[in-house]
Amino acid sequence: MTGPLRILLTVLGLAIVAGLTGGFVVYPLLRQTAADHEAIRARQAELIKVQRVVRRISDLKQEIKRLEVALAFFEDRLPEEREIDVILREVWLIADAKSLSPRRIQTSRPENRPRYNTQPITMTLDGRFDRFYEFLLGLERLPRITKVRQMQITKSPTEEGVVEVDLLMDIFCEK
Repeated sequence: MTGPLRILLTVLGLAIVAGLTGGFVVYPLLRQTAADHEAIRARQAELIKVQRVVRRISDLKQEIKRLEVALAFFEDRLPEEREIDVILREVWLIADAKSLSPRRIQTSRPENRPRYNTQPITMTLDGRFDRFYEFLLGLERLPRITKVRQMQITKSPTEEGVVEVDLLMDIFCEK
């Protein structure tokens, strides 16, 4: 074999070896590297999602603590059912202090709720309207949770500023 032919065959052999190396070694490694990079990006995206969830969980834990404090506050304001007579006495005293004459106070059967009961109370009061308004403000200031469910105000036909009020209110109680 002559020099130029030997060089040509050597170059051709090197080109074949380089082509086979590229086809069987380098390109599969490049594909694997690209797949690994894609997997890393996918895992990083999942990690970001997990970090967001963890932040939300910690925010939810703080919100749960805040709501537990609020619930404890309201539960402290719920009397036990046996204390209803004390609350009725307080309502009566507020009406008396505002110069209202209670004609009737009647309790109905307690209504059951999931975490508490309500005790409906029906009242009929007579007196000046401005005093009745002060009575409602006094109810609002009670340390217990009350709610006026229904109210009917009737003006007195004989006296100016005097009303008769039929009131249905709820007192919230612990079970």
